[in-house]
Parts: sequence; C-alpha cells; structure tokens
Amino acid sequence: MSDRNSVLERLSRRDAQRLEKLQKAHKAREEVDASNENEDFFSGAFKIRSEYIEQLLSQIPTLETSVLTAHFDNIKREVNELQKYVVTSSFFLKEFNMRKYLGIVQNLQSKCYELEDQYVPRKKFGFTRKKIPKSDNQKHNLDEHDGVDKIDSNKWDDKLFGFDSLEGKVLLLENDVLFQRDVTMRNLKNCTIGLKGVMGTLHLTNLDNCIVLSGPVTSSVFIEKCTNCKIVTACQQLRMHTSTKCDIYLHVTSKGIVEDCMEIRTAPYNLRYEDLEKHFNMSSLDKNNNNWDNLDDFNWLAPDVPSPNWSILDVKGRVNDWSEWWSKIPL
Repeated sequence: MSDRNSVLERLSRRDAQRLEKLQKAHKAREEVDASNENEDFFSGAFKIRSEYIEQLLSQIPTLETSVLTAHFDNIKREVNELQKYVVTSSFFLKEFNMRKYLGIVQNLQSKCYELEDQYVPRKKFGFTRKKIPKSDNQKHNLDEHDGVDKIDSNKWDDKLFGFDSLEGKVLLLENDVLFQRDVTMRNLKNCTIGLKGVMGTLHLTNLDNCIVLSGPVTSSVFIEKCTNCKIVTACQQLRMHTSTKCDIYLHVTSKGIVEDCMEIRTAPYNLRYEDLEKHFNMSSLDKNNNNWDNLDDFNWLAPDVPSPNWSILDVKGRVNDWSEWWSKIPL
C-alpha cells in the first residue's frame, strides 16, 4: 500500500511540474505574441507617417518660394515627431529594427536638409549676424568678464540657428531665442557655449577644445568631428560620430549611439541654472530615465566585451559645479 502511495505521489509531483512548464510556455508565447502585435502595429503606423513625410518632400519642387520655409518647418516637425515615436517604442522593438527605423528617420532628415539647401540656399561662408538684444544687467555682466563677446547669432532661417567659425569666444543664448529651434554650432575653437533653454535638436560639428553647457533638447543631439570638448546635455537621443577625447555629461532617455569615436567618457548630467526644472518640464524628457552609462558603439560588435572607445568618467575627474564655466574661455 505504501509503495502505491509513493508511486502516486511521484506521479502527482511530475504532473505538477509538467503543468507548471506548460503554464510558463503559454505565458511566454502570449508575451511574444503581444510583442509581435505591438511591433506589427508600430510598423504599420511608422510606414504611414514616413510615407506622409516622403509625400511632403516630393511636393517641394512644385511649391512657390514664398511658402517653402513654412513647408520645410512642417517637415522638420514631422520628422522630429516620427523620431520621438521610434524612441518611445524602444521597449518592445528589437534592437536591429530600432536601428533600421532610426536609420530611415535619419535619411528623411538628411533629405529634408539637402532639399532645403537646394531650394532655399544659404549663403556660403557669409552668415548674417543678428544681434540679440541684451538687458542692462546682461551688458553689465558681459563687461565684467574679459573675452566675453557680444552675443551675435548666425541665423540661417526661422528654425535653424546658431554660431559658426569663431575662436576664443563666450557665446550665450537664452530660452526666448532657443525655444524648440534646430540649433547648430560648428567650426568653433576654444569657445564656451551656454544654451539656457529648450531646443528641438542640437547639432555640434567640428568643435575643438570647447565647452558646451546645454539645457534640455526635445529630440536629438548630433555630435560630429568634435575633439577635446566637454559637453553637458540632456536629450531623447544622442548620436555621436568621428569624435575624440570628449567628456559627455549626459541625460539621454534612449540608448545613445557612438560611431567612429575614440576616448569618449561619460558622466551623468549635472548642469544647474535658474530655470532648468521648468525647461525640463517643457521638454517632456523623462527625468527618471537616464542611460548615460549605456552607449551603443556601432564599431564594436562583441556583446560580452566592453567597447574600448568609450568609458565612464571617474568620479574624481568630473566637474561637479559648472557655475564658473559659463563665462570663461577654455584654456
């Protein structure tokens, strides 16, 4: 009788284990199906939105010159929204597909700027200088610091805006001129750039020994050909190319991307200024989600070995207080 009970007990345990395995398999299958459904829906929605942008781009040759600026602004907004849609869907997108979709967005953005250069050409090397009015307090503060220049902006159009080809300057812009603009800094050497505001995108190209102190960027920060810079920025997406010996104090809500870079070091975003909290709220960036220490190196494919091209900046080597850096030229 005892042998029979023992056999029944073993069978019961075996059945219970089998049932548990079946339940786990069923649950896993449901999760995969849900993920596939999410990705299928995303794929369809992405296709509709990207085709709409393509349609807007195809209309450009047929439009009057007087409406082109507004039309390009609309395309840029649509591209930024599509990029935001991809980034906020990263929790269920496979990494390969995430890269594919971001690549499509990047191509649409590049096509937009190429067509803009063609149909609304900018003057080569002749950027107009538009002085931004300063209050008496600002003028007084500027006079107190040697080397702090008047705040001139190189203004390319109503949305794209920034500084170009300067050396040894302190360049400061506030939210009233920055808000949701595409901001570009390029060909700068030994400059400090202070951006106290909310930007749509931020492009940093060919900066040498510069300090960039940036408020939140609603969508993307693009860094290219920068050397020996300190960059403090908060954004939804970071893309960094062909840059060397840069320290990035970063808040990024998706996984940042580096490519063809060397000696990049990261630390958490630690900028402070009076309206920063308000600007974060205006940008809709998630302050609780920061991937500053989780970059994806497109030149390093070994999954189990850390990339040698970027590392975490040692705590002892970090700048903890930027308050004195806003007004001094890098040595």
